[in-house]
Amino acid sequence: MRCIPRFTAYRRVVTFALVAAVVGGSAAITMAVMPADAGAVTTAPVALGAYASGFGSTAPQITQFESTLGSKVAVASSFRGWGDVFPDAVQQKDAATGHTLLIAWDLGATSATRFTTFTSHAHDAYLAQEAAAARAFGKTLYIRPWAEMNADWSAFQPTTDAARPAGGTYAQFIAAWRYVVTYFRAHGATNVRWVFNPTTDTYAETTSVASIWPGAAYVDVLGLDGYNWGTGGIFRWRSFSQIYSTQYQRLVALAPTMPVWICEFGSKEPAVSDGAPIDIVHSKSQWYADMFAYLRTTATHVTVAVMFDVRKERFWRISSDAATLKLVANVAGTAPTSVR
Repeated sequence: MRCIPRFTAYRRVVTFALVAAVVGGSAAITMAVMPADAGAVTTAPVALGAYASGFGSTAPQITQFESTLGSKVAVASSFRGWGDVFPDAVQQKDAATGHTLLIAWDLGATSATRFTTFTSHAHDAYLAQEAAAARAFGKTLYIRPWAEMNADWSAFQPTTDAARPAGGTYAQFIAAWRYVVTYFRAHGATNVRWVFNPTTDTYAETTSVASIWPGAAYVDVLGLDGYNWGTGGIFRWRSFSQIYSTQYQRLVALAPTMPVWICEFGSKEPAVSDGAPIDIVHSKSQWYADMFAYLRTTATHVTVAVMFDVRKERFWRISSDAATLKLVANVAGTAPTSVR
């Protein structure tokens, strides 16, 4: 669910090595980042997952991603839209290979799916279909409805003026969330775990998560999405902690004992022009090393981190350079293969 956010520019202090080369009798000085030592990160602080796309259709995408990684991951992430009934055949294959399913559920982007249409029973027939499918699946199923709802690019962003096409007020969002959760529970889909999943963005045009919090009785997992878009244009390279720390703290304050999942994350590949310019100052492998360190020492409520492993707006894939793949592979080899 990748849209380019607006945010205040951040700058990161980085360590770099000066590499001297003699060219035509004079010393030319260039800056280069020392890549992270893959051997320095030895254990996984969390379970891992992935949204994997672009690996072909001969086998489940997630298992082909695992072949590249060299390890199994715990969570298979996917996206389904308004009107879809799931888990579908593809997701059933993901579950059959031992993965916990995490599904972003887009509940519509037009006036026909505004928050008030749920509480007025306009979509009960569809909800009944989906609740029955989830109940029949039987296994624990993690669903993140209205994912990234706080973002100002979202058609279903709750706002004070209820101006978004598929949106409404804060109170209307809370009522719609509670209605969907209650409907599923009342129809026997008690195996569903509900993921409240804003983005990490906290600039003025986004919606405060505290304003739209449905309450701990209606949420099982706190989720966050956030990306390092690299340097170029409005963007500045940001570490994982710079991206996540503020919104992480705000979420944890809402439900201090609830697990947190990083539902989507990734970093630009500095070595290539992938939607942002080549960046000789930064290292993607170091970005990942810093992320694992932050999860181990600071963001200790996080239990799962799900990679967005796609070449899309940026070269998000961990295979974008050998050092990143090696580092993540080392960590993945020690990660739990099931969700706790």
